[in-house]
Amino acid sequence: MQIDLDSLFGLPLEFQNRLRALDYLFIESNFLENFENNADVKKLISDLNEFCLKNRVIGYHYTRAFPNDFKEKGMLSRTGNVIREEFKKRHFHLFSKKEQIQITEEWYKSFGKDDNENRDNRIFFNFTLSALNWKSAELLLKYYGGEQVYAPIYRLPGIGKKLCKIGEPLILKCDLNPNDIKTYIINPWGKIIMSSYHRTKNSEAHTIDQDGNQKVRVKAENIEIIKLTKHYC
Repeated sequence: MQIDLDSLFGLPLEFQNRLRALDYLFIESNFLENFENNADVKKLISDLNEFCLKNRVIGYHYTRAFPNDFKEKGMLSRTGNVIREEFKKRHFHLFSKKEQIQITEEWYKSFGKDDNENRDNRIFFNFTLSALNWKSAELLLKYYGGEQVYAPIYRLPGIGKKLCKIGEPLILKCDLNPNDIKTYIINPWGKIIMSSYHRTKNSEAHTIDQDGNQKVRVKAENIEIIKLTKHYC
């Protein structure tokens, strides 16, 4: 079974009913932290989390890229060096010799051992679409190649404009095994589901989402490509 933590699609009726029984808490408070120690809330978060771990969850990956790359190869788990070398092979001809030198120098200065350990062979996801409202996905959608490419160079004169013309803004809606994903909060799946439901009862409710990452590639058949109509450039 597949659960969309943002829309709650796929969540069984049993859990929907247990959430509805807590509507009085969701309506009166904007923050889950204010009532998460309630015994019923704690038990439901734990049960929701366990349910997700036995099933599949949707993860959202924001990027500027070419749709056919994902249709043909899926999402690959690669090092930053591999990603940047592929960028050079495919797109360096779009940059002047001076710009190529600038890009190479900035990459060398910016991607050290620690950064590589934190990013290499990891595919990053959010689990709601809230990043679109917060604009925290703006740079990912505007500049080609992901942070492993654009982060140190998009502010350089002329280079950002060229990165913005490569590819197109996409959301990759991925069917994932939550046991493959490294997370950073306790009972993440239960809390995200409860937060999503909370917002349906209280428009001022605080959103709980998180970055998660996995080292396992995502097969093409597990990816739905969503093309955005907004022009980010």
